[in-house]
Amino acid sequence: MSAARHAIAVVIVTACRASLTRALRSVFRQREVEGSIQVLLGVDCDPQGRLQELLAAVAPECPPNVALTLIDLGYSTSQRHGGLHSSFYGGSLRSALTMLADARVVAYLDDDDWFKEEHCARLLRAIEGRKWAYTYSIYADGNTGREWCVDEIESVGVGRGVFAQRLGGFVRPSALAIDKLQLLHVVHLWSCAAYAAGDGDDRRVFEQLRHEPHGCTGVATVCYAIDPNDAMHPHRVAFMRSCGIAYDGAAKIDSDRPAPPGQERE
Repeated sequence: MSAARHAIAVVIVTACRASLTRALRSVFRQREVEGSIQVLLGVDCDPQGRLQELLAAVAPECPPNVALTLIDLGYSTSQRHGGLHSSFYGGSLRSALTMLADARVVAYLDDDDWFKEEHCARLLRAIEGRKWAYTYSIYADGNTGREWCVDEIESVGVGRGVFAQRLGGFVRPSALAIDKLQLLHVVHLWSCAAYAAGDGDDRRVFEQLRHEPHGCTGVATVCYAIDPNDAMHPHRVAFMRSCGIAYDGAAKIDSDRPAPPGQERE
């Protein structure tokens, strides 16, 4: 059996928001990975026509041990942009890119989140002998890059956190890595929304993952850009305030989630 070319692949699905450059740079800065990293960048849509500008800003910074693979179909596979698949966030792209990855271990990164420098190396160690692994997250400001605190309430693993009773726990996509050859039966679920609003594909995936052998890095290595338009936002703010953090309510850049009624963006 031939080996994959890369030690780990990172799948990023993008709507070409400005935050993409930060996400890519965070992968370029990964250290202590034994082998190379493949970045599969899938374009769901480019409504403002800025993909080339964004790539031009960061491509010269791509190090020799990182291979950047761009997948731009020229159309969206998400129903909200005229495609066939129900997932609000990229349609079938995350599933397709997982299959296309030239690495057995596949990690994920939303285009408004970013990795700490040791993220990939720690996930690779945590997944050894297991089917998937996760790391903890840091609540962060998507505008300034400021890190607020470690998320201790939602993306905290199997049987833990505020979703423990209803959903068996939770881990957000940007904190995950899977062995795709052992979890082929799960990969297609990235394209399938769980709720009428078009979200919840991550819940479908986690429901399958939580029954499988997994590891945890034990530390927080991914920054999650908190979004005031998300239903969990009041709970996050309450948690941060309970930790003594004077959260100022800053919004993240280019929110990809519709604002609640009466709070639409200009």
